[in-house]
Amino acid sequence: MKSVSIQGIRGSFHHEAVNRFFHDQKMEIIDSPTFKTVVMDVINGKANYGMMAIENSIAGAILPNYSLITKYGLHIIGEVVLPIKHHLLALPGETLDSINEVRTHPMALLQCENFLEKYPSWKLLSKDDTATCAYHIHIKKMKGVATIGSKLAAQMYQLHILAENIHDVSDNYTRFYLLSATPEKIENFTKASLYFTTDHTMGSLAKVLNILAKYKMNITKIQSVPLTGSIFQYSFHADINTPGGDDTNYRMALNEIKNTTGFLHILGEYKEDKIKK
Repeated sequence: MKSVSIQGIRGSFHHEAVNRFFHDQKMEIIDSPTFKTVVMDVINGKANYGMMAIENSIAGAILPNYSLITKYGLHIIGEVVLPIKHHLLALPGETLDSINEVRTHPMALLQCENFLEKYPSWKLLSKDDTATCAYHIHIKKMKGVATIGSKLAAQMYQLHILAENIHDVSDNYTRFYLLSATPEKIENFTKASLYFTTDHTMGSLAKVLNILAKYKMNITKIQSVPLTGSIFQYSFHADINTPGGDDTNYRMALNEIKNTTGFLHILGEYKEDKIKK
């Protein structure tokens, strides 16, 4: 059985992303405390793959994760766009009136502010991981304590859902990369992630963008990341849609970009995951 390392523990949104990507295919889940340890699990062969959040539709890009991917030479072999649904979880028998404390990831607290403001007496505690909080409530039988997490966490840790969909914004999505230490050929890929640098001459970035437009490559995201070892210099990560099947224009665009940039590397060629509400 192949394995996937995730940041956090089973029942987390990273775990949900693995389930969504692999569907009914059984995968061993390896819990890992940080994104850096996820990377090391993949590099050292402890896990076949790593599932890593890369951006959220509300909070934006997770810049350190872009740096981890390029620093350790990981390959993007797939993506998952996961709707983030926050629910209030507690031990069976608890009610909204019996809760006096909510502990969860700080991002979950921020994304559920409107709901939490209705209960000013609740003590709010920021913790490292939503699923870990659910696990502790289950194992330690923590009465009067709730967490904010997924339905998967509720199922895994036998918790009751006191309130569903308590997030402030309904359209809340996180995009995840499936990472590998070695490249995998994806037939008829529809998306590619590029990593490149440009010099400080006027219009150098515009030249790259014009080349992609010339060959009808749709740019779905471009992200600047500080270049390690330099001062106020940046590298760029660009996600582009490719036609799938016939990649002639895509290859021609890459050849032209190579002659324009100081450095160009293909981080991955994979299937685009469409937003499913």
